[in-house]
Amino acid sequence: RHRALRCDRALNPAMSYASTTPAETAPAATDSVGRSTSARYNETLSSRTMCAYGFFRLPISGYDLTVRPARTAVYIEALNQSILTHAMIVSCCKSVDFLLGFLVGTTSDNVSTRWGRRKPWVVVCFPFAIVSMFLLVTPFPFSGDAVFSDSDDFPCGEIEPDSATACPALEQCLVEMIANGTLPAHNVSSVESSNPPAPAALSVWFALFYFAYYFFSWTCTMIPYDALGMELTSDYSKRVSLFSVRVVFQFIGYAVPNAVGLVLSNIFPTNIIAVYAYTALVLGVVSLAALLVLGFGVSERPEAKTGQGNEVPAVVAVRRALCNRPYCIYLFIKFPISLVSLLPVNLMSFFLRYGMKMEDWASLYFTLVLVILFASLLGTPLVWYLTRRFGKREVLLYVSGACCPFFFAFFFVPPQSFPTAVIYIAGVFVGLLTVVMFVVLDSMLADIIDYDALHTGKRSEGVYTVAETNLQQFIEVIGGVVPLLLMSAVGFENNGGCECGCGVACDEAYMRWKCPGDIGYSCDGQSTFDSPPLFGEVGRQAPCVDQGSDAVVWIIRAFLFALSGVCLLLVCLGAKIYPITKAAHSAILDATESLAAGGEATDPLTGKAVVRSAASHAQLRREHFSARELSLSSHWLKTQLSGRLLLWLGAFIAILAGMAASGGEARQYIVAIGAICCSALFVLVPWDAARLQVLLKMSRAERAVGPSAEEKDNSARS
Repeated sequence: RHRALRCDRALNPAMSYASTTPAETAPAATDSVGRSTSARYNETLSSRTMCAYGFFRLPISGYDLTVRPARTAVYIEALNQSILTHAMIVSCCKSVDFLLGFLVGTTSDNVSTRWGRRKPWVVVCFPFAIVSMFLLVTPFPFSGDAVFSDSDDFPCGEIEPDSATACPALEQCLVEMIANGTLPAHNVSSVESSNPPAPAALSVWFALFYFAYYFFSWTCTMIPYDALGMELTSDYSKRVSLFSVRVVFQFIGYAVPNAVGLVLSNIFPTNIIAVYAYTALVLGVVSLAALLVLGFGVSERPEAKTGQGNEVPAVVAVRRALCNRPYCIYLFIKFPISLVSLLPVNLMSFFLRYGMKMEDWASLYFTLVLVILFASLLGTPLVWYLTRRFGKREVLLYVSGACCPFFFAFFFVPPQSFPTAVIYIAGVFVGLLTVVMFVVLDSMLADIIDYDALHTGKRSEGVYTVAETNLQQFIEVIGGVVPLLLMSAVGFENNGGCECGCGVACDEAYMRWKCPGDIGYSCDGQSTFDSPPLFGEVGRQAPCVDQGSDAVVWIIRAFLFALSGVCLLLVCLGAKIYPITKAAHSAILDATESLAAGGEATDPLTGKAVVRSAASHAQLRREHFSARELSLSSHWLKTQLSGRLLLWLGAFIAILAGMAASGGEARQYIVAIGAICCSALFVLVPWDAARLQVLLKMSRAERAVGPSAEEKDNSARS
């Protein structure tokens, strides 16, 4: 390859030297406004830069795998927040953030500073994400003494429950307190609850910091960070290496909260709030170190520091992306495979507790996640080798196809007969699929952006990564909200209807659980799950692992296993038709450089000539509309856009009115579903409003011009 490049330089001395020399040592050739005229750049990306870039993914991953399970464990199970209220807040926050992501992505593309286009976003916004994450998983105004619990104020609390010599004295004290009515009997049908429904202030706290966490971390930090990775190198194989290094740090980041959680779950076996509080402190320290390494260890491309942006309106940038057929196929693959990686994190704790009836579910959960991460770390070099050897499309197809039958088989295994070894096998499959998603798909997206640059002459990493991030947000609604709504509809009860137990700490240190009709008094209630109850049947099952309706467990199984199997079938279908191979990518870069040199080029995927439109304000205004829309009369197009805008506004008002008019328990269902519908309207309303505004500003001459060759080409490609 290097000999061929030397021959090319000998035959063409004007060839850009940046195609084989790192950007750190020799800047790429640029035009009059500082944009690169070479499609190839930084093809010998250094290991130092790859590690500095990848290290920042470590705390982000740690946050992700802390917040997702903490939402249910802390707010729903420990603090007794209604599952419907929780789902409603999540869907509302995601809906608003869905729109803000597009604004951040296009602004990141269009606004350049002397520090770059991407890093200023990360440096400014990530500290707010650190604070928001800590306050989200540690709602200290509502957790009371959950982190530092002291049960001495309760009857018999002065007796050390973990002392073998004190156990008879504790039992005698409990007998006396039960006899005089101070404490309820172990089999009393109803008990006075000291754990009332969560106050409205807790919901406000959750909504505020849940939105702040996702806005500052995933929207304002991860969109520019992902875009930065897409533009660090143009080499097909180096991109695989870059994202493989990032994946290694990503899975180390996943391992950190789970390793810390595994240790803390042994220190606080019945206090899940304390586990997540101290985990958040550890991640905060790591986050500051990662921010410094990224700031000083990674340099953006030279043209990103010229102060000149793309100057492409958001609507035009998104329309160009949607005309990119490989990108549409990529989204078809990304949605289901992301859902497969999300569902185990969101639902596995429910499956272990209510499906497998495990009181000590937290230890197995953290161990399972560590197995997933260990499999991911071991699988990363394997996927890296196979991808470089056989290609991205082939690895995606065969790995997904191999895992698919196992998920369908897991669905039919009765949960209480589910061997622990099978749980770990499922974890290995999830780990491999996650590696494929982050190594293969991210490098595929970078290739797709190169294909977009061939047709538009612009680099739009921010637009493409924001669409992916918003897709991830929508997947969070599908995988995190819809199962909760269905579980609630069939009778789900927080913590099995119990006040405490199964990982939720009881106020009294001598209680393993406190449920209607069954109180688990034990000598070591707060320190171990093996302590036998002092009263009643010794080997009885903790009531907090039981849901009154079997339908709850069926919904968990359907989403966790059956839906995952269906998603993998869709991934195989998308991989089969994905068009950009290594040879095709090289041809895309050659065609881009040919156009930059003033020559002609052919699209390697379609075989048609590439026609770029002039980068004028008039042309950008025209690109707000399709070729079919431009063929309409001005009056009819205005009527059409105005009608659509009124339709979206009417639907939005109708949804808000429906949510306000609803009452009772049905209101939370309606609000949650309405918020999901509003997520689409939050995009459609400003979309058509912006296009109508542009249409009103277009001159008669601009509207009279027929569709350009590029507009026809975009319509054909879309």
